[in-house]
Amino acid sequence: MAEYPAPYEIALVQMASTFLNRQANLKKAEGYIREAAKRGVKLVCLPESFDLGYDATRIPEMMEQTQNEDGETVTFMKALAAELGVYILAPAYWLAPNGKVENRAFLIDDEGVLLGGYSKTHPVGDERQYLQRGTEYPIFDTKLGKIGITICYDACFPETSRILAVKGAELILVPAAWRGNFYFKEWWDINLCCRALDNLLYVAAVNMTGPTGEQYFAGKSQICDPLGVRTHAMGVEEEGILYGTIDLARIAKERAFNTVLTDRHPEDYAAIAER
Repeated sequence: MAEYPAPYEIALVQMASTFLNRQANLKKAEGYIREAAKRGVKLVCLPESFDLGYDATRIPEMMEQTQNEDGETVTFMKALAAELGVYILAPAYWLAPNGKVENRAFLIDDEGVLLGGYSKTHPVGDERQYLQRGTEYPIFDTKLGKIGITICYDACFPETSRILAVKGAELILVPAAWRGNFYFKEWWDINLCCRALDNLLYVAAVNMTGPTGEQYFAGKSQICDPLGVRTHAMGVEEEGILYGTIDLARIAKERAFNTVLTDRHPEDYAAIAER
């Protein structure tokens, strides 16, 4: 029988970021991370572009503050992870080796080692015009299980989570700056639960809250279990930490009973890749 880590607690930091004020946002995030670490959590997740905030109409201004892995944001989070002994998911705009900018989430382990990152594969709105999209779907094999990452709008595409699942993901982290306009709040809820149930795994989604310019964010950070049940959730406007438990043994149990993954017929799915 496979061995799984004991059930462990994660922390999702739902925060409002001050637009383009990296210093203030890093300080604010640090306070939440320290609070969560005192509780003994194993993993702390921050929202999409938490260090700069997010304004869909001002992408070029955000790009001006883009950094690589040696920049202030990742360097600061690596030191904090090592000091506190926690994994940290730190999303930030990233200067890729080819000089293009990507919307990326960095995963740092509890010794402060940068394990790598995932770049948003489905840019949305003005991101399509300015940002280079990611093309890789890495799985991070850690002490906390096999972790995959998608970012915000990626959750609308079942294919992204399915790729991660067939590569072995047990937990998918979804940092977001998901807006609350129109019907978006409801869309957020439905997509996340469906991605968990589709693949019989945990989905932990952490969103921004508060307004930036004429937009406001949907909040509603949440954890969905392998049956697509929302087990932990926050409201739209509250800032703070959402705590939840991840039990990887549940995944093996549910997959042994529910055979949707093994009953797939990939040989029939070529049409999905057609435009």
